[in-house]
Amino acid sequence: MFASLATVSGADHRDSPINIANAAADINDVYAFRSPANNNNLVVAFTVNPLIVPSDNATRGRFDPTSAFQVHVDRNGDLADDATVNIRITSNPDQLIIEGLGEPLAAPITMPGQAPVITSAGPVRVFAGLRDDPFFFDLSAFQAFVANPQAPARGLRPASAGAPVDNLAGLNVLAVVMEVPVTAVTGAANANTGTIKAWVSSTRNGMRIDRMAIPAINSVLIPSAQKDAFNAADPIGDAATYRSVVATTITTLRNAVDPLFGGPTTQDGGPLGGTTPQQLAAALIPDVVTIDFSKAVQFPNGRRLQDDVIDVDLGLVLNRGAANGISDGVSANDKAFGTSFPYLADPHTATTGSTAIRPPSTGDGGLLSDSGAMWTTSAALLVVAIVFGSASGLAALKARGRR
Repeated sequence: MFASLATVSGADHRDSPINIANAAADINDVYAFRSPANNNNLVVAFTVNPLIVPSDNATRGRFDPTSAFQVHVDRNGDLADDATVNIRITSNPDQLIIEGLGEPLAAPITMPGQAPVITSAGPVRVFAGLRDDPFFFDLSAFQAFVANPQAPARGLRPASAGAPVDNLAGLNVLAVVMEVPVTAVTGAANANTGTIKAWVSSTRNGMRIDRMAIPAINSVLIPSAQKDAFNAADPIGDAATYRSVVATTITTLRNAVDPLFGGPTTQDGGPLGGTTPQQLAAALIPDVVTIDFSKAVQFPNGRRLQDDVIDVDLGLVLNRGAANGISDGVSANDKAFGTSFPYLADPHTATTGSTAIRPPSTGDGGLLSDSGAMWTTSAALLVVAIVFGSASGLAALKARGRR
């Protein structure tokens, strides 16, 4: 099992071989949250084409017209689409053609260096273009921990290693952001009732490339040999195909870590409370974003831009949240999110004389496979480090648990 996990990558940044070969259709993250400006509206945002450095904005900061995206919404829990938003891309002019939000909508794409172009059609608003990557993670601390495990003092870092650093700072992605009334999505009488399940998929030249909902499901819980098949499948078949696999993975990981903290009996996984591996697998699989609008819309009930999914995911998978939780120490994005549409921060730009920004190194202490563009951004990969990180790494975590 562990050998199959050793090649995982991405929070869904480049999580499978097909994704790596088709970066323009690689879905990195999916967000679904109430509009900060209007509590009755739902914002759905997804990012694609990861690791764009500012010097490549002009070349990589453009959508690929051979790619298309689909937002799937299930209103009654049967995992079949009750609504589908289809998004295709045209060039000359550069725009999104969106079907499924009422009348077909043509939304101009914001080109690199251009002020944000926002398209409105009644209550619907759409943005597409280059943005700062909203995902945040201290990847270098993770890498150092794997290479030379030491008792963490500041996030994953020992006291001598300085403060935690967001290694995705300064990098851009392409983003599609849509804002619609909650009632238009749920069909409910008001914005505080109704439940939906949603996920996003992509195709390129008609072939499925990726799907994304909950962060890190494919990257850490699905064996390497099944990652492309997982992305090609639909959630309706997930329980039968993947739930037992995920439960087994979670069981193995917890069994490796629990003894270091005196056993699992007093642990709390965080927002879902204490769970068995089977209960957590049932909550995570099928891989869909579930939003109950009678409750606060924040991860894992939806996902806001500011939600620290790294710490939450680690708490859930290891059943170790709260005071005994494992954290990377990075709790916010490198740029402040906006309070008005499209909410994601402006993209980073190259400036004359500035130090060149490069994607983070894929150095991994020999534990993870670095296949060209493949690199590790998933917070859940820390779980793999815990299991693979040798006796000294386990001892370091045990020492932290006693503090």
